[in-house]
Amino acid sequence: MSRKICIITQSHLCRNPRVLKEATALAAAGYNVQILTGSVSADLYAQDLSAIANFPNIRLQLVSDLSKTNSRSIADRFLNKLGRWVIRRFKIENGLALGYGALRYYDAACAIKADLYICHQELPTCIGGRLLKGGFKVAFDLEDWYSEDLLPEARAERPIGLLRRAESEALNKGTFCITTSNILAEKLAQQYSSPKPRVIYNVFPVPEISFQKTKLFSKPLKLFWFSQTIGPGRGLEQFIKVLYLLKTPVELQLLGNVTEAYRQSLIALLPSQHHLFFHDLVPENQLATKIAEFDIGLALELKTPASRNYTITNKFFQYIQSGLPVITSETEGQKEGYDLFKPGFKLSQQPNNTELEALEKWLNSPEKLQLARNRAIEAGTFYNWENESKKLISLVATALEK
Repeated sequence: MSRKICIITQSHLCRNPRVLKEATALAAAGYNVQILTGSVSADLYAQDLSAIANFPNIRLQLVSDLSKTNSRSIADRFLNKLGRWVIRRFKIENGLALGYGALRYYDAACAIKADLYICHQELPTCIGGRLLKGGFKVAFDLEDWYSEDLLPEARAERPIGLLRRAESEALNKGTFCITTSNILAEKLAQQYSSPKPRVIYNVFPVPEISFQKTKLFSKPLKLFWFSQTIGPGRGLEQFIKVLYLLKTPVELQLLGNVTEAYRQSLIALLPSQHHLFFHDLVPENQLATKIAEFDIGLALELKTPASRNYTITNKFFQYIQSGLPVITSETEGQKEGYDLFKPGFKLSQQPNNTELEALEKWLNSPEKLQLARNRAIEAGTFYNWENESKKLISLVATALEK
């Protein structure tokens, strides 16, 4: 009989590709996989079901469903809001603030009686600690440094102490623990006096893209950035300040959901020699092809909060796997991803005139752009899910033998 693995998460699969990749890799390896999660949208839930349609041994179970208006969804919204208010007003930390359906996750997980649980994201990491105390075999995937994440306004409603205790328990007592970069693994081990978690890069399956030997770069160059949400705190404003100092006209192409107010603020910021374009989100299975339409990928990040400094943005991997040279912000995590192949241009957080002159020359050199593209394609043969998934399968097999 196939062993059962329960992945506990709290967001849609179509909005968290790491969970989806792990689930399908484990299903392809012959395991029965049950995913506990929540839903906020019937449309997104339909995308989730579509993403696992070819895997009959993956079952998706909703702990909360805010797409429906009923007593349970109303209570879930109220309790989450109450939990956040209690932290902000009285500094009383609680798990309700971390997500919806927080009081039901533990019982739902216990009822599955899985051979191994893998916990993703903040609330499930806390639930995983309770499962460990209940005698279950529990592993953890620390996708970010949860207790050192988010901007100050959001942190005011976040149970930081609770998250730190959960991270410590995951790292010191979990069956195994994985994270997304070597530098973050080192920092977590140092912070919690724990074994160093294993690293599985947040890469993607090799896309079905045929790369031409040479690329005809656009004039002006199309610089591409994407996220679920286009908003502040992601490095866009800082990069636009860099564009003020560049004479070479470029097109800044942004993909994601954006409020009208923020859209107008970016338009007002952009210097007149450049142009700004916005694109709607595309399905995950079309993203690599969409990225390949552009010239250069922007892997922009700030050094604060600490989680941003030590992780490698998904964008970096998706750009190189789609054959784009990259302009990457110099954070500790980004340096780790960039330095092995150097597939583009690394930009410091506060570039000086010499660096800006070098960037200008790089943007105007078809030869250097072509070299960076070739290095990006080479990097994509190393940084891909076909390679990284083998680490996961090995860790799970070893854990189940214990």
